[in-house]
Amino acid sequence: MKNNATIILLLLSVGLFYTFTNVQYQEAKSLQTIANKYQDVLAEASEAIELRDRLLSTYEAIPASEIERINKALPDNVDTVRLAFDLDGMASRYGISIKSIQAVVGADAGSSTIVLPELAGPYSEATVSFSFISTYSNFMRLLADLEKNLRIMDITSIKFLTSESGLYEYQISVETYWLK
Repeated sequence: MKNNATIILLLLSVGLFYTFTNVQYQEAKSLQTIANKYQDVLAEASEAIELRDRLLSTYEAIPASEIERINKALPDNVDTVRLAFDLDGMASRYGISIKSIQAVVGADAGSSTIVLPELAGPYSEATVSFSFISTYSNFMRLLADLEKNLRIMDITSIKFLTSESGLYEYQISVETYWLK
């Protein structure tokens, strides 16, 4: 009888394990897996917060004058009016008066190729053309100023017409960029 009770209790405990305890154990294992995933996400979030704080402190350590220079080199928007004023200011230092200025912004600026959105760069382009009348030496000084200017500009074309008076009519096209 003692052996029968032991066997019955053993079978009852095995049955109880498979019907109740094992189900609860498997549920606890799945909850532990989810908890581990949450712990990983929290660790990644704290790493991202640390990185953000480091970058923010590095950014705040940069002097305001340097940030202004960076924003002038590669602005976050296209301001063709400001660009026209800058070009006119450079030209006026050498007695040059800009006759006309024209800006073409975006895809029409210079490229006839199709660019897929995933291959597009983080910047956009504008082509600015302007014309003026000047001597050759003042023209060369203006080109030197364009070269030394903080704003990133690529000269794409220069055209000129000669005259008997020693003054030439120049037409310059530059391509400039800004962040999207």
